[in-house]
Amino acid sequence: MDNSIKKKLEEFYENQLGYVDSNGKKLRRGITTGTVATAVSKAGALYFLEQKELKSIELTLYDGKNIQVLLERYEIKKDEVTVYSRKYAGDDIDATNLALIYVKVNKRNDKNINITGGKGVGVVTRKGLDANIGQSAINSKPKENIIREIKSITDIGFDIEICVENGEEIAKKTFNERLGIIGGISIIGTTGIVEPMSVEAMKSSISKEIKVKVQNSDNIVLAFGNMGEKALNLMGISSEKICICSNYIGYALEQIVTYNHIKKVLIAGNFGKAVKLAGGIFNTHSHIADAKNEIIVANLALMKAPYELLNLVINSNTTRQVNEYIKEYGFEKVYDILAQKASQKCEISIKNQFKTYVLMFDYDNNKLNDLTNIDDFK
Repeated sequence: MDNSIKKKLEEFYENQLGYVDSNGKKLRRGITTGTVATAVSKAGALYFLEQKELKSIELTLYDGKNIQVLLERYEIKKDEVTVYSRKYAGDDIDATNLALIYVKVNKRNDKNINITGGKGVGVVTRKGLDANIGQSAINSKPKENIIREIKSITDIGFDIEICVENGEEIAKKTFNERLGIIGGISIIGTTGIVEPMSVEAMKSSISKEIKVKVQNSDNIVLAFGNMGEKALNLMGISSEKICICSNYIGYALEQIVTYNHIKKVLIAGNFGKAVKLAGGIFNTHSHIADAKNEIIVANLALMKAPYELLNLVINSNTTRQVNEYIKEYGFEKVYDILAQKASQKCEISIKNQFKTYVLMFDYDNNKLNDLTNIDDFK
C-alpha cells in the first residue's frame, strides 16, 4: 500500500472524527465498511443527477451527525457509474483497513433501490446473521443508510452492487469464515464510526460467533485461541462447534446465558489461561490479572506438596516451567483439581444456568486433565 494514500486518509479523517483516549494515549477513530459503501452509493446516484465527479461527499450518520467521506475515483460508462473509496479504520486493529470499496450504480425504471453484493463481498451460509442464507453479507443498517441517503437527493430508483477489491483475501484475516460467511468481507456498521477499541471489536465478534454456533445444538465449545481449537480438532471436535473467545471468557459465558436451550459448555485451551478461571478470573489478559502461579501454589499446598515445589512454582516465569516442575514432583493430579474448581467458578458466575467443563492443554497441545464426557461435544 502506497504510504501517501494512508497519509492522505489520516489527514482527511483525523480532525473530523477525533480521538478516543485509551489510558492516556490518543487513538484515532475510523469509518465502517457500511459508511464507505453508503458514500460511494450516494456519489454514484448523484452523478446521474449532476454529472459531477466529487472529491468527497457528505453523509448523515445514524446519530444525526454529518461527516465527509473521501472518494478516490469514478469510472463512467453509458448506463453505469462506478465510484471508489477506501475504508479507514483509524487506530483500530482491522483487517479491512484501507480496503478499496466500490459500487456499480445503474438507474432503474422504477423508484426501488436494490442493493446486492458483488466481487469481494461475502455470502451468508449459516443462520443467525443479519442476512438470510444465500444473501450477500450486507447488514441491515448500511442498507437502510444507503436507501435513506439516496432518497434524500432523488426519487429515482437504482441498482447498487457493492464490491471490494481483494475482498476474498482480506476475509481470510477476519472472523467471517467462522461465522459462515464465505467469499469476501462483510459490509457492516451500527453507528457508522469505528471506535478504536479492539476489546469492543473482539467482544462483538464473540457475540456474533456464539449466535451462529448455538443454532443447532444444546452445547457449545469455547476455545481461548487457535492453538486450543487445533487441539480440540485433533480430539475429534469440529470447528463448527467451537467459538474463539480470547481472554473474554466471562463475557462469552454471559452471552451464552441468553440462550436458554444451552445445557453444557466446554471451555478449553492453554493451561496458563485456564488456571485463572480456578481463581474466579474471567478476563484472562495478563494486564487485568496474572495470579496463575499463586492459584497453582495454593492448590498444590492443599495437596501437601513440598515447600521446594511451591517455591519453584511461585518463582516460575512461564507455565511451561510450572508444568515441568509439577511433573518432576509427581503432582499431576493438581490439573484435575484446578479444572474442577475452574468449572465451579464458571457455573457460579452464570448462576448454574448450564454445566461447564474445563479442559487444559500444555504448549504442545497435550491434554493435562481428564474429561470423561468429551464425546458429548463432538
